[in-house]
Amino acid sequence: MAITLADIERWDASAIREVSKALAKRGASADEVRTGLTKLPLIASWQGSGGDAARASLDKLSAFLASHGEEMARVSAATGNAADEIEGIRATLQRIRSDAQREGFSIDMATGDVTPLNKGLVGDPIYALQQADLETRIKQLLVAANNADAGLAHAIASAGSDAATAGQPEIRPDVLDALSRPLPDDPKQFRDLWAKLTSEEKDALFQRDHSIGNHDGMPAVDRDYYNRLTLDGELHQAQAAQAAADALRNQHPDWANGHNIPPPNKPGAIFDDRLKYEAWQRQYDAATNGAKYLPDLQAVDKAVRDNPDRKLMLLDTHTGRQARAAIAVGDPDTATHVSVTAPGLNTTVHGGIDGMADEAMHARKEALAQLDLAGRGNETVAAVAWIGYDPPQVPGTDNIPASLAGGWEVSHDDVAKAGAHDLARFYDGINASHQGPLDLTAIGHSYGSLTTGLALQEPGNHGVDNALFYGSPGIEATTPQQLGLQPGHVFTMETPDDPIQNVYDAPPLVHVGAAALPPPFNALAESALGALDASGAGQFGPNPATNPNFTHLATGEVTTPDGRTLSAASGHSDYPRWDSKHQQLYTTGYNIAAVIAGATPIPQK
Repeated sequence: MAITLADIERWDASAIREVSKALAKRGASADEVRTGLTKLPLIASWQGSGGDAARASLDKLSAFLASHGEEMARVSAATGNAADEIEGIRATLQRIRSDAQREGFSIDMATGDVTPLNKGLVGDPIYALQQADLETRIKQLLVAANNADAGLAHAIASAGSDAATAGQPEIRPDVLDALSRPLPDDPKQFRDLWAKLTSEEKDALFQRDHSIGNHDGMPAVDRDYYNRLTLDGELHQAQAAQAAADALRNQHPDWANGHNIPPPNKPGAIFDDRLKYEAWQRQYDAATNGAKYLPDLQAVDKAVRDNPDRKLMLLDTHTGRQARAAIAVGDPDTATHVSVTAPGLNTTVHGGIDGMADEAMHARKEALAQLDLAGRGNETVAAVAWIGYDPPQVPGTDNIPASLAGGWEVSHDDVAKAGAHDLARFYDGINASHQGPLDLTAIGHSYGSLTTGLALQEPGNHGVDNALFYGSPGIEATTPQQLGLQPGHVFTMETPDDPIQNVYDAPPLVHVGAAALPPPFNALAESALGALDASGAGQFGPNPATNPNFTHLATGEVTTPDGRTLSAASGHSDYPRWDSKHQQLYTTGYNIAAVIAGATPIPQK
């Protein structure tokens, strides 16, 4: 049941502190008993099988008491922290109530509604601004209170229950020791630790860190569970922030658009207006910042809501400059064939995750159909749409510095290298949590193919069996061996009209054009181009789609072995898309599915 302001007002931090003290005493008592056991005379004097059995029993009891004492100490600390948090929340509520009274508002403690006491001031912009500020603070306080309540409930439920330690005293001390340190980054080590935890301990870790579901090596079903909880919480907070921003914008649409802003340092009424504007601006900035990732969260919610066959493998609005997300269609922990697709230039979570998840769904369906056709219907497929890095952005509609920064990024591999490290660890995580045989395919599109190529060159064996690159500007590798793959397991596609070819054609043509300019412009142009070349712009290796060491697949119209006629893909983005005109995949989509399934793709003629 959701916490109300009235509930917060009734909270008693001192009672929680008493619980914390009692648990600490219980843990200390367990340690005293354990110490006393070691001093019993029979430990040294009782010989024979009876003595051996007694010592073994006492050793087991001693281990249990040690584990129990540590557990009580942990829960005591948790309840003590909860008491501190409760005091902070109650203090915040008192400040809100004090501000409301001073500004002329009443607060309904059951509903949280804010009501003006002076009806004559209803509609006044400053009065409305103050009301919106109070409403936003109340919403944020209730979110914090509900989170604190969930953590406190777990802490109290853990107290007085020996279920977590009963029957496995030899394991609990190791686990508790492991949990006292930062969680391991290595996916295999994390998998091993996670497997030892009870469901209550896993929930406690989530309360401590709501990004726990992003740990590579965690089983997909758990990643999905905890990331959906995080999605619900962050979506609720972002929606509340957006509502506050909309209310503030409606009060002063001119200020929100940068118009009629009172100038600073002017005496009299204008100075008062300036103070009002600055207060409004602080609140507006806080609200818009709180709603920054709302479109991304809404897109993720749309992609996974009411889709039980989809698993939210990644949700991160804190690490990068953009939101990050990954969605699996199917179960990557049990599927025989798993693919991970990394996108390229201008991809965002809000603009791309829903479409990529649908593309993964179609690729999986086609791969399963091809497996059935080949008599391998017992094999299963999972396809992952991965936006786990910050692809370069060159929209041309944002401010000029942002566009220029994106232009630099897309012509260099710094962003790809950073993304490659996380992508390689994501591969490692799939391998760590997977059960049974696994055929893993790495797929990269556009700048994402560079990221994928570099990920496969990250140190270590990442368990990838096949790679597919399409619309690629280069992968900084020329042989399968450089990618850690066997010959015949690297595939490429490039449509005849894909503008990516300009990456390979443009530099020499530009230099030819510069040479044709009259002096002194030709020398100036060549100097500028030389500086660009020296920066490494666009130097990602030869075109994979023409490299004889790789297998090149068809992109034009074909007839499949089961008699379907598939349309040619065109341009830079058709490769995985659904051909809505014919209600099927393009030739390129068929080949993507074939590579994922380990079937026979259609080669380029």
